[in-house]
Amino acid sequence: MISQKEKLRAAYTPGLKITIELGGLNDKAPTIVVGGDFTKNLIVKEPMVHHADRSLWAEYLYPGNEATVRYIHEGIASGYKTEVIRMISSPDRLLFLKSPKRIESYNLRRHKRISCFMEAKLGFGGEKAVAVLEDLSTSGCCVSYIQDQKFPAPEIGDKLKLFCPYFTENGTTFIPCKVQRCTQDSRKTILGMTFEKPSPEILIKIQDYVTTILYHS
Repeated sequence: MISQKEKLRAAYTPGLKITIELGGLNDKAPTIVVGGDFTKNLIVKEPMVHHADRSLWAEYLYPGNEATVRYIHEGIASGYKTEVIRMISSPDRLLFLKSPKRIESYNLRRHKRISCFMEAKLGFGGEKAVAVLEDLSTSGCCVSYIQDQKFPAPEIGDKLKLFCPYFTENGTTFIPCKVQRCTQDSRKTILGMTFEKPSPEILIKIQDYVTTILYHS
């Protein structure tokens, strides 16, 4: 088991990509850890938001407002609640947060799988197929699709691209997957796949979704 001291050390890793959510603001934004003092504060870069949303975010970056931070470090999903200390604009635009008291984390590869029904697309061999995401965890998923002569038949070990609007923001962003199980009948193919190092931003979206479903189940 990882100690709180080790978790805290990881949370202060310079260059660590995190997402931050502010109290009263129903949105998340990515940013990067700069450093800080374990006993006092954590310093991150200004949250990266669309220029049209900057003034709104600025209203919630006031001292004392609650902040929730989430990130992926070495295959471990972690998160904690803290408070805004201050946002400065000189010599650089930096956000100071209170040092977290406790960090919660879990191994992504050991998380429970949930049932779902989401529209998706699979990319393989230069072709795409409309698919349905039938179950999901933070380490993999089960996808089914109606067989099409134009779409190549995947085999165990093949690498595919998974496009899911809920987790990928546009048509070019995808989740890299590897086939671990493949079953077929006369019409449908079902694939059990593991995720192959998706971006931290996508993993955090999946983590949030799975955690929410498990919490309410």
